[in-house]
Amino acid sequence: MKKLLVFLIAAGLMLSFAAGELSARAIIIKGGYAMMQNDLEDIDAENTWTFGVFFDMGTFIFNSLKFKPGLDWVSIETSNASLYDIWGIHFDWYWYFMGNSSISPFLGFGPSLNYKDYNNKYSRDKDSDAGVDLFAGAQFGISGTPFELILEARYRFIDIADRDENIFAILLGLQYKF
Repeated sequence: MKKLLVFLIAAGLMLSFAAGELSARAIIIKGGYAMMQNDLEDIDAENTWTFGVFFDMGTFIFNSLKFKPGLDWVSIETSNASLYDIWGIHFDWYWYFMGNSSISPFLGFGPSLNYKDYNNKYSRDKDSDAGVDLFAGAQFGISGTPFELILEARYRFIDIADRDENIFAILLGLQYKF
């Protein structure tokens, strides 16, 4: 299953860049609060902060669909030890279903590769899992500036094979258009 996901991501990226429309148009810095779900909640993983950097690469297939890859980080901790850090590599597609305006709501999805760096007293192992994110939110233009605010709710399935390690995050972002 992981090989199929990697193949689909690679094929999607090749098609995206072959279209000739994609180039970095903005940088986005996001931060927010991550709430542990399912198995992570069962092991008493603490809710924590998450941060990331994403790039607006432009439209994909049609004008209201944008490709925004990125990298984010969250640390999974319990009250007595740090379990692991998750570095997520995201290939996100945002659908602006009402077009671009001063307030632009969106829906989105994207596959991700989640790299786990275990740092507890029992293990220093590393692991990676294929995941998928579902998200919704709105983008708010700031009049007269190249900046936009982004408010986003994101549900992360860290491992699509396991489906019990999930994170719900509320994010606030700042986008700077080039």
